[in-house]
Amino acid sequence: MRNDGVTRRDVLKGVVSRLVIGSSFGKYSALVIAWLAIVCLISLSPSAMAQPIDRQYWVNIHTQGAAWTLRINDINVRSHKLTEQYSISYPISTSLREGQNTVSFIYAPLIEQDPETGEFIQGPKSTFYVDVSIEAINTSTQQKERINTLQLRYDMDAGELVDFPNNPANPLGETIHQTEHLRTRGEFQVNSPDRLVIDNGDLLSAERVDMSFRLLDTIPDFHWVNEATPLQDTPRLRHELRQAYERLHRLFEEGKTDAILREGEAMWDRAGLLMAGGKNAREYTESLPIASQLAGLREEPGSPQLEPLRLADDPAGDSLEFMGNGRLVRILPTPIRWSYPNEPDRFHRLPVVFYRTASGEWRLATVAS
Repeated sequence: MRNDGVTRRDVLKGVVSRLVIGSSFGKYSALVIAWLAIVCLISLSPSAMAQPIDRQYWVNIHTQGAAWTLRINDINVRSHKLTEQYSISYPISTSLREGQNTVSFIYAPLIEQDPETGEFIQGPKSTFYVDVSIEAINTSTQQKERINTLQLRYDMDAGELVDFPNNPANPLGETIHQTEHLRTRGEFQVNSPDRLVIDNGDLLSAERVDMSFRLLDTIPDFHWVNEATPLQDTPRLRHELRQAYERLHRLFEEGKTDAILREGEAMWDRAGLLMAGGKNAREYTESLPIASQLAGLREEPGSPQLEPLRLADDPAGDSLEFMGNGRLVRILPTPIRWSYPNEPDRFHRLPVVFYRTASGEWRLATVAS
C-alpha cells in the first residue's frame, strides 16, 4: 500500500520525531547498593525501562467522498482535506499502547458548497466509503499480520453507516479480526457530531466513528498520560498556549539544541524505543536528516531557515484542535515552520501538540501530522 510511489521506508524517514556491582566495600555495602538500585529503578521513565519490540505497526487507509482525519487513541495520525479517492500506509507505533486502543475516523461528507454563503452542504453520499486496517510487520522476518477495523459506507435508504467489507480496496471482502498481536470485535460506534480542523485552520462540522482494538505487545503508555489535565477553550488557555509556542520557537531561534532535546526528550525517547531499536532522544533525532538539521544537531549547506512564529493577530483568532480526550491541544495552521529562501514552495513544519500539568506547566506531548 503506497501513496504516489512513496515507500514505507520513505515514510519512516519523513516522520518528524513523526524511545555492575563490584566487590564488597564495607559492612553495609550490600544494603546501600540495593537501596541505590531501587532508587534508580523508580526514577527511570517507562520508556527507559522498556525494551525495544521486534515489530513495526502501520495503519492502512483507503477512503473516498469526505475530508477526514484518522486518529489512534484520539491523536491525529493522518488527515486529508479533499474528497477524492485516497490511499496511504502510515507508521503508528508511537500512537499505540499495550492493551486497549481506539481507531477513530472523523470526517465531513461534503456534497456541495452553497454559492451564496460559502458553507459546505454535507450528508450521506453513495460514493463515500472507508477501509482501515492495522498491520504489524516483524522487523526480522518481515512477516505480516493484519486486522480489519473500520470498513464502512452509507446505506442510502436509511441514511446510516453500515459495514462494507466488499469495498473497492478489499474486493474479496476479507475480514480478519484476530491475529497473534492484534484483536478487535469489529463493532463500530458512531459518536457524532464532532468537528474537523483542516490543516489551514478552517473548521468543519463532522461525523465521527470509533472502533476499539487490543494490542498484545509490550508498548509502554504515553509519557503524558498521568500528568495531562483536562483542558477547556478559554482566553487564559489560549494565552498560555501561545506562550508555550513562543518559548519553544525561541529555543530554535537561539539554537539551543540541548534545551530543545530536553523539551522533547520523553516523546523522542519513546519514538526511539519503538521505531529505532531503542535509541535515546538525541540518537533518534540525529538519525533523521531533516529533524537533526532543525534541532541544530547537523548543519549542511542550504539548510532550511526558521520563519517568524506564525500566529493570528489575536489569540481569539487561533484555531485550536483538541486531542487526547480533551487533554492535548495545538494551534493550526502549525505556527513553527522552516523554509528554503530559494525554493518558495518547499518548507517543513513542526506540528507539536502540548499538554498542561496540574502545576500549570505546558509540555510537549507528541508531534502529530
